[in-house]
Amino acid sequence: MSTLGDFVKERRLAKEWSKRALAEKCGISHSEIHRIENGERCNPSIPVLNALAEALGVPKDEMLRIAGYKTDEHDIPLIEKVFPDLKTEKQQQTAQKIIDGLARSSDLKDSDYDKLVEQVEMYLEYVKKNRNSE
Repeated sequence: MSTLGDFVKERRLAKEWSKRALAEKCGISHSEIHRIENGERCNPSIPVLNALAEALGVPKDEMLRIAGYKTDEHDIPLIEKVFPDLKTEKQQQTAQKIIDGLARSSDLKDSDYDKLVEQVEMYLEYVKKNRNSE
């Protein structure tokens, strides 16, 4: 099994389900199932992966490994391997949400990404300043 899409499709077909049937069981759109199976959606969000795992009868950890969010190496989440300085689970979850949002926003312009970075930096500076004044 080479990709997440191949894995999902194989499991779906083994259950003799249509894309619509799987989508209904997961609570997501059939077009999202189509994009995942065709490799157009390479990084589905963790809630989507968890819903797929539950519907397909696959352990959630296995689905996360197949999607690249976890590695076999002691089940360390990929986000932790890529960003080792993120020490808390909340930091990792926040980074993952931002990454998931970026993965779903391929139509943004370079200037949009620049504005996003500017807003994040401005917010972090604001929080630090207010924390120091308390």
